[in-house]
Amino acid sequence: MATLLPDLTCALCEKGIDPTGAYFRTSGQFLPADDPLARYCDAPMHWACYEAWSERPRFARAYVDAWVVANRKNPFWWMVHRDEQVYLSVNPQPPVEEASVRLSAVGSDIRVPLPKWTAWLADPEAVTPTLQPVETVALTEVLPVLRERYADDHAVVHAIDVDEKRPRARRKGG
Repeated sequence: MATLLPDLTCALCEKGIDPTGAYFRTSGQFLPADDPLARYCDAPMHWACYEAWSERPRFARAYVDAWVVANRKNPFWWMVHRDEQVYLSVNPQPPVEEASVRLSAVGSDIRVPLPKWTAWLADPEAVTPTLQPVETVALTEVLPVLRERYADDHAVVHAIDVDEKRPRARRKGG
């Protein structure tokens, strides 16, 4: 019996996408319905189209910001680092044992097995060979910081913000 693959159309160029190939897609509705970019949420896009899209920076940033909020509620994933360029989180527990690198300029989720973290820092394309050119370019900006602060998997795990999941105390008068 043949497997039926979905017909996918790029939300940007409106041409077909090979469902077995690489393409970019977010998950969920993370922008308000009245935002002009909301129609691109959860929509597939050719990587080349997405890379060239003038709205990619704003769209990608909103997607990463949505993940930051979602991970605060997720008991398995912990924030390690967040700045203007990257959001690094980690699930150190078996069977997952991965770091998630979310690039603010791209919005993608690069998963790195913790035992391969040091090797990934040295040569991301060797450990994550499906990186797209836009991801590789964005990584050149963030790798120096990641290498300096999180040189190995132990540094990643020890940088977990344990207060992230605790309820925030109410301020007096507010």
